[in-house]
Amino acid sequence: MLRFFWIGLISVFLLAAVVPLLWPSKNGKKSVTDERLDVIVLNGTKRHRLAYNVSQYLRSKGIDVLHYGNADTTYAQTFIIDRKDSVSLSNAKKVAKYVKGKLIYVPDTDNLATVYIILGQDYR
Repeated sequence: MLRFFWIGLISVFLLAAVVPLLWPSKNGKKSVTDERLDVIVLNGTKRHRLAYNVSQYLRSKGIDVLHYGNADTTYAQTFIIDRKDSVSLSNAKKVAKYVKGKLIYVPDTDNLATVYIILGQDYR
Protein backbone atom coordinates (compact mmCIF):
# COMPACT_ATOMS: atom_id res chain seq x y z
CA MET A 1 0.00 0.00 0.00
CA LEU A 2 2.82 2.38 0.89
CA ARG A 3 4.50 1.43 -2.37
CA PHE A 4 1.50 2.70 -4.40
CA PHE A 5 1.54 5.93 -2.41
CA TRP A 6 5.18 6.60 -3.37
CA ILE A 7 4.59 5.67 -7.02
CA GLY A 8 1.65 8.08 -7.12
CA LEU A 9 3.63 10.85 -5.44
CA ILE A 10 6.54 10.46 -7.84
CA SER A 11 4.11 10.46 -10.79
CA VAL A 12 2.58 13.74 -9.62
CA PHE A 13 6.01 15.38 -9.33
CA LEU A 14 7.04 14.15 -12.77
CA LEU A 15 3.83 15.49 -14.31
CA ALA A 16 4.34 18.83 -12.59
CA ALA A 17 7.83 19.05 -14.07
CA VAL A 18 7.01 17.86 -17.61
CA VAL A 19 3.60 19.40 -18.37
CA PRO A 20 4.80 23.06 -18.26
CA LEU A 21 7.44 22.19 -20.85
CA LEU A 22 4.75 20.96 -23.22
CA TRP A 23 2.67 24.15 -22.99
CA PRO A 24 2.94 26.51 -26.03
CA SER A 25 4.62 29.42 -24.23
CA LYS A 26 4.58 31.75 -21.25
CA ASN A 27 1.14 32.75 -19.96
CA GLY A 28 -0.52 31.33 -23.06
CA LYS A 29 1.12 33.95 -25.30
CA LYS A 30 2.71 32.84 -28.53
CA SER A 31 6.31 33.70 -29.20
CA VAL A 32 7.11 36.45 -31.69
CA THR A 33 8.85 33.91 -33.90
CA ASP A 34 8.55 30.21 -34.59
CA GLU A 35 12.27 29.88 -33.97
CA ARG A 36 14.06 31.05 -30.86
CA LEU A 37 14.86 34.78 -30.84
CA ASP A 38 17.27 35.54 -28.00
CA VAL A 39 17.90 39.17 -27.11
CA ILE A 40 20.39 41.02 -24.92
CA VAL A 41 19.44 44.56 -23.86
CA LEU A 42 22.14 47.06 -22.88
CA ASN A 43 21.58 50.53 -21.44
CA GLY A 44 23.79 53.04 -23.24
CA THR A 45 22.35 55.99 -21.33
CA LYS A 46 22.60 57.34 -17.80
CA ARG A 47 18.92 56.64 -17.15
CA HIS A 48 18.49 54.33 -14.20
CA ARG A 49 16.89 50.87 -14.83
CA LEU A 50 16.23 51.54 -18.54
CA ALA A 51 17.52 48.14 -19.72
CA TYR A 52 15.46 46.40 -17.03
CA ASN A 53 12.27 48.24 -18.02
CA VAL A 54 12.77 47.54 -21.74
CA SER A 55 13.52 43.88 -20.96
CA GLN A 56 10.27 43.52 -19.05
CA TYR A 57 8.38 45.16 -21.91
CA LEU A 58 9.93 42.82 -24.50
CA ARG A 59 9.22 39.77 -22.33
CA SER A 60 5.57 40.82 -22.14
CA LYS A 61 5.56 40.74 -25.96
CA GLY A 62 6.91 37.17 -26.06
CA ILE A 63 10.57 37.94 -26.76
CA ASP A 64 13.20 35.94 -24.85
CA VAL A 65 15.52 38.38 -23.10
CA LEU A 66 18.61 36.47 -22.00
CA HIS A 67 20.35 39.34 -20.25
CA TYR A 68 20.07 43.04 -19.56
CA GLY A 69 22.63 45.45 -18.16
CA ASN A 70 24.72 48.51 -18.86
CA ALA A 71 26.70 49.15 -22.03
CA ASP A 72 30.40 49.95 -21.80
CA THR A 73 29.83 53.61 -22.73
CA THR A 74 26.99 56.01 -23.54
CA TYR A 75 25.42 56.10 -26.99
CA ALA A 76 23.57 58.93 -28.72
CA GLN A 77 21.54 56.55 -30.88
CA THR A 78 19.70 53.29 -30.20
CA PHE A 79 20.98 50.29 -32.14
CA ILE A 80 19.27 46.99 -32.87
CA ILE A 81 22.03 44.62 -33.89
CA ASP A 82 21.22 41.47 -35.84
CA ARG A 83 23.92 38.86 -35.20
CA LYS A 84 22.70 36.17 -37.65
CA ASP A 85 21.03 37.63 -40.77
CA SER A 86 23.33 39.97 -42.70
CA VAL A 87 21.09 40.25 -45.77
CA SER A 88 17.59 41.19 -44.62
CA LEU A 89 18.19 41.81 -40.88
CA SER A 90 15.02 39.77 -40.28
CA ASN A 91 15.69 39.14 -36.59
CA ALA A 92 16.37 42.82 -35.85
CA LYS A 93 13.21 43.78 -37.74
CA LYS A 94 11.12 41.54 -35.48
CA VAL A 95 12.48 43.31 -32.42
CA ALA A 96 12.15 46.74 -34.09
CA LYS A 97 8.38 46.34 -33.97
CA TYR A 98 8.69 47.05 -30.24
CA VAL A 99 11.90 49.09 -29.90
CA LYS A 100 12.80 51.76 -32.44
CA GLY A 101 16.44 52.12 -33.43
CA LYS A 102 18.97 51.87 -36.22
CA LEU A 103 19.18 48.33 -37.62
CA ILE A 104 22.69 47.03 -38.24
CA TYR A 105 24.47 43.72 -38.70
CA VAL A 106 27.49 42.65 -36.66
CA PRO A 107 28.73 39.07 -37.17
CA ASP A 108 28.11 36.65 -34.32
CA THR A 109 31.43 35.70 -32.75
CA ASP A 110 30.31 34.87 -29.22
CA ASN A 111 27.13 32.90 -30.04
CA LEU A 112 25.25 34.42 -27.11
CA ALA A 113 22.18 36.03 -28.64
CA THR A 114 20.47 36.54 -31.97
CA VAL A 115 19.86 40.27 -31.39
CA TYR A 116 21.57 42.89 -29.23
CA ILE A 117 19.82 46.14 -28.34
CA ILE A 118 21.90 49.10 -27.22
CA LEU A 119 19.61 51.80 -25.88
CA GLY A 120 20.85 55.29 -26.71
CA GLN A 121 19.99 58.81 -25.61
CA ASP A 122 17.35 59.00 -28.36
CA TYR A 123 15.31 56.18 -26.80
CA ARG A 124 11.84 57.44 -25.89
